[in-house]
Amino acid sequence: MGITPTNPASFTGSSSFSAQLQQVITNAVAAATAPITQLQNQQTTLTNQQSELQTLTSKFQSLQSAIDALNAATGTGAYSATSSDSSIATASVGSGVMAGTYTVTIGSLGSQTNTMSMNGLTTVTDPASGNIDASTTYTLTVNSQTYTISDPSGTLNGLANAINASGANVSATVVNVGSSSAPDYRLAIQSNEYAPDSIQLTDSSNTQLLTTLNSGSYVTYQVNGQPSTPINATTRTVAVSPGLSVTFTGTGTTSITVAQNTSALAAALNSFVNAYNSAAQELVKNRGQNGGALTGNSIVYELQDALQNIVAYIAPSGNVNALASIGLSFDENGNLQFDQTAFDQASPNDVLSFFGSETGGGFLQNAENVMTSITDPTTGLLPQATQSITSEISDIATRIANDQAQVNQLQQTLTQQMDAADAAISALEQQLTEITDLFSAEQTQTLQFYGH
Repeated sequence: MGITPTNPASFTGSSSFSAQLQQVITNAVAAATAPITQLQNQQTTLTNQQSELQTLTSKFQSLQSAIDALNAATGTGAYSATSSDSSIATASVGSGVMAGTYTVTIGSLGSQTNTMSMNGLTTVTDPASGNIDASTTYTLTVNSQTYTISDPSGTLNGLANAINASGANVSATVVNVGSSSAPDYRLAIQSNEYAPDSIQLTDSSNTQLLTTLNSGSYVTYQVNGQPSTPINATTRTVAVSPGLSVTFTGTGTTSITVAQNTSALAAALNSFVNAYNSAAQELVKNRGQNGGALTGNSIVYELQDALQNIVAYIAPSGNVNALASIGLSFDENGNLQFDQTAFDQASPNDVLSFFGSETGGGFLQNAENVMTSITDPTTGLLPQATQSITSEISDIATRIANDQAQVNQLQQTLTQQMDAADAAISALEQQLTEITDLFSAEQTQTLQFYGH
């Protein structure tokens, strides 16, 4: 950023000393501006440091994301579930899942209760304008729970929408049971669960409006042959174990196998290596004789130590107690590299035990603690350093503005003073010219008088 230009009062001298007087102004303003130039240079330096801190913040945030991905890959992501017959059931894992094999027998997929408005009600040829009943208030009963349905529009579409908005565990639609040329729109209500639900709809005069097309039935299943009387469920997706959900797609028996799977962890480790190297390489740019904006700043060394603390973690016990045990090492250029062959040779149990979790110990908790000390919005090293420089830049900007205002005032005052001095000198010079001219005239007259 350059110094704010001034707009001095115009100085147009008329004396022979006007150039010297202007130089007085120029020299004084230059001397007064020198401190501003120094502040400007400081501001530029700080702005460059601020920009580099922002770059480092982005790099370390990416590293934080990579560590979070490692945490996910060692949790739920470390397990996968497969079904021996996906036409009978599929499975997915969640928090708390454990490795094991489960035999699931599905006796019935169940069904939903379906109802439709009765024959003999008002025939609706346009559901946007007509309705099966003249009432605008209805009572919906699902099993033993009642819901008041209000349909001010008096249309079949409005009635279906009001039922869907009631909070009842049913879904209402409008269906045409007639032909295209002679439509006959009916209200259809289906239970949302697989169970023998009772669904009734009455108008304000307590007239029944629905007929049951079919009663629903429960989903039935057993896990490892238990219990002897199959379990009744109202959905086709059930939790057969903590963190293990099974979705039924057919009847019969299938085996669900939950096993540890470190492929997601290997992918997360690759991302971690890339993010780590990116942060480390950015720090390298700020070291040495031709280093970047933060060269010599202690934060560079603090961040370097933090990175070292992450990768140097040693577990107190276990067959895998360091990153080197699973194929992570530094090459001759100081870059972290990942050897998946070495990783694949390690026991999944040992690997997961070494990593732990961000809140449960191990490598990940150590890494999370280090990253918190760097990136925490309130106490983190990078946010605090950035805030400090931002405040310093703001303070310098204020000082520059104040100093520039003083320079402008000095320039204006000097211009007025030099203008007055120039006018005085010009008047004296004019008087001198007049006296000289008068003396010269007198000499001429004297010479003429005496005949010379």
